[in-house]
Amino acid sequence: MGATQIKISGGGGVSSAYDDIDVQQYTYEEMKAAVDVAKTWNTYVAAHIFTDDAVQTALKAGVKSIEHGMLILSKKTWKMMKKQDAWLSIQPLLNDEDALVFDNAYSTEKFERVTSGTDNAYKTAKKMGINMAFGTDALFDPKAAAQGKMLAKLKNWFTPYEALKIATSENARLLALSGPRNPYRDGPLGVVKEGAYADLILVDGNPLKDLDLVADPAKKLRCDHERWKDI
Repeated sequence: MGATQIKISGGGGVSSAYDDIDVQQYTYEEMKAAVDVAKTWNTYVAAHIFTDDAVQTALKAGVKSIEHGMLILSKKTWKMMKKQDAWLSIQPLLNDEDALVFDNAYSTEKFERVTSGTDNAYKTAKKMGINMAFGTDALFDPKAAAQGKMLAKLKNWFTPYEALKIATSENARLLALSGPRNPYRDGPLGVVKEGAYADLILVDGNPLKDLDLVADPAKKLRCDHERWKDI
C-alpha cells in the first residue's frame, strides 16, 4: 500500500482501555518477523514502547526506532540503544498545563505514570549520546496545532540549537533510514541547499536565542507579503 516504514505497538498504551504500560504485545519472534519483512523492503520498523523489557526485546529483534520510551530506566537498555545506533523518538509530554485529558481514570493514571519518566529519559538519552527525534504523538488530536509549544519545551533539556536540530536534520536522518522507500529520495532532507526538500519559515526574531518564538506561530511565524516584502 506504499508504506515507507512499519510501526508496531510493542507495549501497552496510555489511551487504550485494556492494556497496561508494563505489558509486551509481541514476542521476540513476532518482532523479528516484522523486522525481517521490513528488511526485504529495505526499510525499518519503529515500535511504540515505554518500558525496559519491551525495549530490550525490540532492540534484539532489530527495531530501529523506539517511539516514546519515557520509562526506560535500565542502564543496560540505554547501552543497547547506543550500541545498535537505535533512535529514541520521544515527545516532551509532561503532566503540566498541556497534559492530555482522558475520559477515564485508568488512562489518566497511565499518563501520569509515563510523564513521570519524561525528564529522566531526556537527560539520560542526552548524556548517553542516543540518537533522538522529535515526535508529535498527536494524530487526530486537537493539540496537534500546538506542536510549536511542544517543541519549545525541549528547552528544559537542550539549547535552542540542539532542539531545532533534533526537529529538523535529526528527524530527517531517521526518515532517511527508509532507504529506497524514502519518498524524497531524489533530494536530501534536513538541509538547506539546492535540490533539497525543505519547508522554510521566516521567524520574527532569533529562535537560536529564544526558542519560545516557535511556540507562538500566529504572531512569530506568520509570513504575509506586506510584512516581509522588504526582505
